[in-house]
Amino acid sequence: MDKKLDDLVLSLKDEMVNSISESIKIKSVRENPVEGGPFGEGIKKSLEHTVELAGKLGFQARNAEGYVGIVDFGSGKTFGVLGHLDVVPEGEGWEVPPYSGLVKNGEIWGRGTQDDKGPMIAALYALKAIKEYCPNPSKRIRLIFGTNEESGWECMKYYVKHEEIPDMSVTPDAEFPVIFAEKGIVSYTISSRAGNDGEGLVIESLQAGEAANMVASIARAVLKGVTPDVFDKIKNFKPSNEAKIEVRESAGKVEVSFTGVSAHGSTPYKGHSALAALVDLLADLPFSDRELGNFLHLVRSKIGYEFFGESLGIAGRDSMSGELTLNIGTMKLVGGEIKLVINIRYPVFFNEAMIRTQIEEAFKGCRVEMHNNKNPLYVSPDSDLVKMCRQVYREMTDHDEDPIAIGGGTYARAVPNAAAFGALFPGGIERAHQPNERVSIDDILMVARIYAQLFLRFLQS
Repeated sequence: MDKKLDDLVLSLKDEMVNSISESIKIKSVRENPVEGGPFGEGIKKSLEHTVELAGKLGFQARNAEGYVGIVDFGSGKTFGVLGHLDVVPEGEGWEVPPYSGLVKNGEIWGRGTQDDKGPMIAALYALKAIKEYCPNPSKRIRLIFGTNEESGWECMKYYVKHEEIPDMSVTPDAEFPVIFAEKGIVSYTISSRAGNDGEGLVIESLQAGEAANMVASIARAVLKGVTPDVFDKIKNFKPSNEAKIEVRESAGKVEVSFTGVSAHGSTPYKGHSALAALVDLLADLPFSDRELGNFLHLVRSKIGYEFFGESLGIAGRDSMSGELTLNIGTMKLVGGEIKLVINIRYPVFFNEAMIRTQIEEAFKGCRVEMHNNKNPLYVSPDSDLVKMCRQVYREMTDHDEDPIAIGGGTYARAVPNAAAFGALFPGGIERAHQPNERVSIDDILMVARIYAQLFLRFLQS
């Protein structure tokens, strides 16, 4: 470890914390496009804010048509850091306002503190320390701030098409010590016709889940034509997970709401899906529309509360990356159709075509659409990149854990010779995509310290 450089990073602590807090205050959830902002006003503001911050810190910084922010230091052979400024919706169950950037009890609170604004701004301050320490390097560090990692990666497609690809890269959007393998990620929309008018029991409206890659924390349905015996069945229903039910009756309609516990879509077993509970209830009700009833029965029998795809016939694992996981993400009733979106993380040695075939067979008669497939990633543990990351991590922490595989998907897939490096430490609590997301100031400062040493190692290599 270079002690002088480390002291420089430590001296930037308060400034870095304030910058992370200010960034969190911008709600950068994807919305409809605006001029100069292909992913909406909030993300546009977040990108502009970050580019302006980098400029104030003395860097060459630019906004590439609203898709990415690019911050450069030096010239020549390039080391890239890829991360993102967009966040998933806040969901429910917060103890503090989710976009407050509140600093209390040694932690910074808010959506994006872990995923991924906090780590990327830590990398920016690591680069500021490098700039002061070695002002005329013969190589280049480039920070790349993406803007729709959570909803499609169009930002990285733009970058790869229009900008220079770094010689090697990392992303602080996963875990330490270093990630050598990432599961494949794919979502499917499964649709069926669904009538919501006429006589008998019908669903007037249904909305569940915040995003495909989040465990649904909310699920609501409004029912019409509820008879006394159906109402009793609803009132007496008990889900098989820890989701909570609330039933309201008004003006001849019954609103059923479930509140669950959110979690990242790569670890659905850490949450309690409100959507799974809602499907469990609705599948037992005598809807007048037979297609709707059949669809709900299928969803319950083929997915239900499961996390590993057993009933779909896609369960499995490999020794490198572990088991396949499945998250029942969102469901809505719109335009005479009911649409379910599921998110699957599949092992390195699986393939998407096999998974899709099984789902189409299980939901025969429904429309199955695949989208946002990201193939698995593998980086050799013996590569120069992985070995450099491991060496820096070991020197800074006195730990030497083996490289790991994850179910999450990072920008390391977007460019060649890239790996995820941090920012969650072993034993740390994963709060990304959950209420009360927050990061320890000590931890995020250590991220900046590690990244500064990593930059120095690259520049001196």
